[in-house]
Amino acid sequence: MPELPYEIWKDRIENELMNINKLNVLEENTIIKGETSIEFTINIKALGLIKNKEELVPQRSHRIFLKINRSFPYPGGIDFSWLTNIFHPNIHPVQTSPGGSGTGYICLNVLKKWSRLSDLETTAKALKSLVENPNPDDPLNYPPCLEASELFKKKSMADIKEELNITEEKVEEKEEEDEDVLIIED
Repeated sequence: MPELPYEIWKDRIENELMNINKLNVLEENTIIKGETSIEFTINIKALGLIKNKEELVPQRSHRIFLKINRSFPYPGGIDFSWLTNIFHPNIHPVQTSPGGSGTGYICLNVLKKWSRLSDLETTAKALKSLVENPNPDDPLNYPPCLEASELFKKKSMADIKEELNITEEKVEEKEEEDEDVLIIED
């Protein structure tokens, strides 16, 4: 597999982390840097669903583990898996039934189309879009994913939101304070 020279790879990784940090998705305390890889967790804010027994429940926070190895940014240089439970045709849940465990595996075309020009910011945005726009026509071959596929073939996310009386909540972005502003009172 192709690799960037080590120093260039390290600089690229630092830039990628800086850029993804601007999206407010990077969980700082999860970063583990090694000589040949870096691992971390991101938290995507998007409306998805989990299934509790037979009931669909809104899930607005999704944790995803990412591992970048030395072949990044080339294809095969990034792996990721879902850490929070989700009911989705393209994401294998981490809990398949009470006591049962899943893989958190993600079926994502971003990986199939990965090129050396791809970056983590685009990947984070694609993961958010995947949560909000399930693709029922290309499910993973696991029973919970196939069940989710059948549901999303019959109903759109908009239909499900309406059924569950889910209103859109704006995710509050952390506003940066401007310390250079001088307020003068009259």
